[in-house]
Amino acid sequence: MIRASFALALSLAALAADAQQAAPARSVAPTDCPECPAIALVPPGAFTLGTPPDAREVDPRTGESRPLFVTLGRPYYVSAREITVGEFRRFTEATGYSPPAGCRVWLGGQWVFDRERSWRDPGFAQPPADDDPVVCVSWEDARAYAQWLAERSGRGYRLPSETEWEYVARGGTSFARFWGADDSHEGTVISLACDFANVYDASAVEAHRFPYPHANCSDGHATAAPVARRKPNAFGAYDVIGNVREWLADCYTASYEGRPADGRAWTWQGGCEQRVVRGGSWASRPGVARAAARDAEAAGHRQSDLGFRVARDFD
Repeated sequence: MIRASFALALSLAALAADAQQAAPARSVAPTDCPECPAIALVPPGAFTLGTPPDAREVDPRTGESRPLFVTLGRPYYVSAREITVGEFRRFTEATGYSPPAGCRVWLGGQWVFDRERSWRDPGFAQPPADDDPVVCVSWEDARAYAQWLAERSGRGYRLPSETEWEYVARGGTSFARFWGADDSHEGTVISLACDFANVYDASAVEAHRFPYPHANCSDGHATAAPVARRKPNAFGAYDVIGNVREWLADCYTASYEGRPADGRAWTWQGGCEQRVVRGGSWASRPGVARAAARDAEAAGHRQSDLGFRVARDFD
């Protein structure tokens, strides 16, 4: 829950009976360098990370419960959109960075590793456009991109922490999805999901036939959609839920016990086997495309529904 002393628009968003009607209070800063993405200012605040164990939608296996009350004492920035193919291409051309080919893709009714696929060609029906989110990138690739932005701009670019990400994803609300408290997607006749998020919906059923429920709406995209085509939340973040899953800075743990309660990433020396992934994607069943849902992948993993956005320190 956002403290009353914080921005009025965020309080209105939290109190609105329908988050779709809350007027977004967005603050997008000028880019820090010609190659830098547009960034949105996130105010300080306090909220509950995770999901109560008695909530209607909770997956206790992933460690989202028991929840943890967290205070973020300083503002920070996040990229308003997921990092795009065009932005990642500028990074590779400027640095010579060349991720190896090979990416896990949905093929023949299962996820398989395809040695020919890469961020340049993730195996979609159409080649990716510059404004599509970059996918088939590993955690190391995402971190390298953020470090390059830091060098180019002289600013503190990095991957968001898990706590920072969920705070942004909630968009000033305590809802499972910032656009409404009760839109479970899988149990509604008509879902609002397609107005705000690209998840597995009626548009994708024929193309993929995933073995789980789809959202009862249609957004016209069977795979990743161009960024910022849907409505943002009150923090000015587009596609923070859905479209592509997003790499985060944290090592993955099975619970929040011991996690820093101030928003810092939870990491340790020597690295970790898995990194946190959040947000759901075009391939996600609607039930897991929500602010508190957690996932994890090995740091070297590349998949055609997995990308990232960046954060930047406030200075």
